[in-house]
Amino acid sequence: MRPLGQNFLVDTSVRDAIVEASGVGAGDLVIEIGPGRGALTRVLAKRAGAVVAVEVDSELVACLERELADFSHVHIIHADILSCDIRQIALRHASGGPGPLRCMVVANLPYCITTPVLRKLLSASSLFAAFTLMVQLEVAQKLVAAPGCPGYGELSLLAQYYTQPEILFTVGPESFAPPPLVQSAVVRMTVTQSACAGDVDPSLLFGVVRAGFAERRKNIRNSFVSSALFRGDRGLVARVLERAGIDGRLRAEQLGLAEFARLARAALHQIIEEDGDGD
Repeated sequence: MRPLGQNFLVDTSVRDAIVEASGVGAGDLVIEIGPGRGALTRVLAKRAGAVVAVEVDSELVACLERELADFSHVHIIHADILSCDIRQIALRHASGGPGPLRCMVVANLPYCITTPVLRKLLSASSLFAAFTLMVQLEVAQKLVAAPGCPGYGELSLLAQYYTQPEILFTVGPESFAPPPLVQSAVVRMTVTQSACAGDVDPSLLFGVVRAGFAERRKNIRNSFVSSALFRGDRGLVARVLERAGIDGRLRAEQLGLAEFARLARAALHQIIEEDGDGD
C-alpha cells in the first residue's frame, strides 16, 4: 500500500533519531503532517503531552485510528494539510489540557507538497517553538543556503527570517519503503526573531525579495524596474538602491537577508516621502 505516492519510513533507528532530535517532551503538543502508517506517531505519543496527526488518505486514517486507539492524547485529523488552518489546530489542541502546551511540528513530509507546507508553517511560525522535518536533501540545502550558494533563493530567506535552520543528518533511500530516488535529510528549524530584519514588515520584505528573484538572470536594478512593486519607475529604483547602499549591478542571489531588509526599509521610506511630496 502506497497511497498518494508516499514513501514510508521503515528504519527504526532513523525514526528514533528524529524524535530524539526534536526534543519533544510531556509539555509539548506535536503536530505531525503525513503520518502514513504511524512510524513516528507511536513514538511521539510516548513522549509528548498531545499529538495531532493530519493525514489526507482515508485508508491510512483508518489504519492509524486502529493502531493508536490506546493513546487518548493522540488525535487523528482526516484532512489535507494545505487546506487546514494550522493556527487553529495549534491553538485548539495546545489549550485543551490542564495547562498550555508548547507547539512543535515533527514530520516526514510528503515530498510532493514539501515547499507549500514549509511556506504554510513559516507563516504561522509565531505559534511554534520548532519544526523537525524530514525533507528531500535538495530542499534541506536550500533552507540553509547562504548568498551565492546553489539553491539560494526566496525559500532560503523565508526559512532564515522566521527560524534558524540546520541540517542534522542525511537519510538514504534504503530507510524507506518503497525507496525514493533521492537522498533525504532531517532539518531542525528553531523559531526565532531575525536579528537583522525583525523590524521589517514581512509582507514588504518578501515583496522586495520576490521582485528581486523574479528574473534571476537580471541584476537587482533591472529586476526591480520590471516589478509592479516599484511601478516600473527607474528613478524610484535608483533612489531606493542609493538609499539602501546597495549596488544595483548585483543579482538577488548575491544579497543576504540584511541587504534585503535594508532595501525594504529604503523602499518604504522613499515611497512614503515621494507620495507625500505629490499630495
